[in-house]
Amino acid sequence: MLVATYAIYQGAQVFSVLAERMQAVPDLSVRVFVNIPRPAACPPNVSEAYMVRAFANRFAAQDWPPGVRLPELFYDPRALSAEPGPKACLHAKCIVVDDRRAFITSANFTEAAQERNIESGVLVNDVHVARALRDQFESLVTAGLLKHAPGLR
Repeated sequence: MLVATYAIYQGAQVFSVLAERMQAVPDLSVRVFVNIPRPAACPPNVSEAYMVRAFANRFAAQDWPPGVRLPELFYDPRALSAEPGPKACLHAKCIVVDDRRAFITSANFTEAAQERNIESGVLVNDVHVARALRDQFESLVTAGLLKHAPGLR
């Protein structure tokens, strides 16, 4: 399963069903692609590794249900650049399940997006679309444009 989102807030609640499914099906592979932004007030000497580790620790402690297996976490390092000027970000919001279904949505993985906001999405039951979407993310990982956040495997 592939999950991509720009933002996660109150993730333990939002991801509870997925975490339960991961526990019930040990072979279920889940890859979460998320934006890890560099805070505006962050000094330029703070390393990418430090910020990724801090994000991963917060994700494990606050945004994933406690006591269950964690997914693999990936990010776009360009969002963490210390260079002045605009940053790139991972803004996609989608889910791919079993290379068969793709849910493409405006909703982030936040309680607000799931419970209160007006969001829009489409569920596509098409193997070709689902595989193409997954392949897009996998090719970005292979090319080194998206990186694995260590410590969550």
